Amino acid sequence: MKSVYAAAFTLLLAAAPALAQTASDPSGFGGLSTQAGEQVSITADALEIVEDENTALFTGNVLIIQGTMEMRAPQVLAVYGEGGPGDLENFTASGGRVHMVFDDQTTESDEAFYDFSSRTLTLTGNVVVVNASGTVESARLVIDTRAGTSSFSGGAGGGGRVTGVFTPGGG
Repeated sequence: MKSVYAAAFTLLLAAAPALAQTASDPSGFGGLSTQAGEQVSITADALEIVEDENTALFTGNVLIIQGTMEMRAPQVLAVYGEGGPGDLENFTASGGRVHMVFDDQTTESDEAFYDFSSRTLTLTGNVVVVNASGTVESARLVIDTRAGTSSFSGGAGGGGRVTGVFTPGGG
């Protein structure tokens, strides 16, 4: 098995599931941590900031790029603390399929939630993670970027099972 990534809104987005590990990258997270401090570019059709609620809602063809990570979603709601937009607490990408690309690896889900204090990314709803060595499908994927763990779990659909198809030597 080879590393499979889910990248997201790494500080404005960070995360990545791993299906395997390498000697130079024991957690299977690749360059994710090295990109956490890189500039984040966000474009959308519209942006609504509600200062009293400390939220920013990006809607319509949202595109977020940080380093080699790219995320596309219909909408992204960012919640920030008293320090303003630079003090992000969490974000939720939703409104349809959420697509993430990190190098040659991709994820799709119905929703992506990132908690900055715990550095945990949770993908839910028809999760699909793909790279050259295989595909994993599940109802939910939780990635703890601090611990370097990824946990796939099934749901009511698909018989409540996690499924994987791997190509030996595929990458």
